[in-house]
Amino acid sequence: MMKKENTALHLIAEAARCPDYGPDMVKGLMEKLDMNEKGFALLMNVTPSTVRLWTSGAAQPSGTAKRLMQIFETAPETVSRIAGEKPVSGRTEE
Repeated sequence: MMKKENTALHLIAEAARCPDYGPDMVKGLMEKLDMNEKGFALLMNVTPSTVRLWTSGAAQPSGTAKRLMQIFETAPETVSRIAGEKPVSGRTEE
């Protein structure tokens, strides 16, 4: 059990290091997710003008927004789950 506990603590410690999402990183994530400002705003539960502020550098995302972006960056299939879609696996159902 101790090994499992250490692993969980290690994961939590690594997750605590959230990247600083500046304008280029926000734009890159939007491209990765194939989203425009409006779609990304809906995903992040903010207004499109907030996304514009992030992408222009006029404002920084909050800590919670940064964490969400980190989750979407590392696990983009999460977006499909939020949208209620089946994740694309590249395989066809028989």
